[in-house]
Amino acid sequence: MVVVSSREFRANQRKYFNLARTNDVVITSRAHGSYRLVPVSPDDTLIDAATLEAKIRQGIADYEAGKVYRMNEGESSEEFLGRMLSED
Repeated sequence: MVVVSSREFRANQRKYFNLARTNDVVITSRAHGSYRLVPVSPDDTLIDAATLEAKIRQGIADYEAGKVYRMNEGESSEEFLGRMLSED
């Protein structure tokens, strides 16, 4: 783990962004506390709360309107997903 002051981080951001790919980097500030620098991977989901709530509400409305997919008996998950994607 690498612990660095906010001043040092500001002065050498590129260095610490690169370092965060392989190490834990903690940035400390007397005024604001400590933060851990974590790289975001392509698998991470980044969505704000309002957008997430809207998507959940839409999903509930779709379910209540009967816009659902049901897996057929004996159907594999791959077959089910393929059928869902082809029906859109």
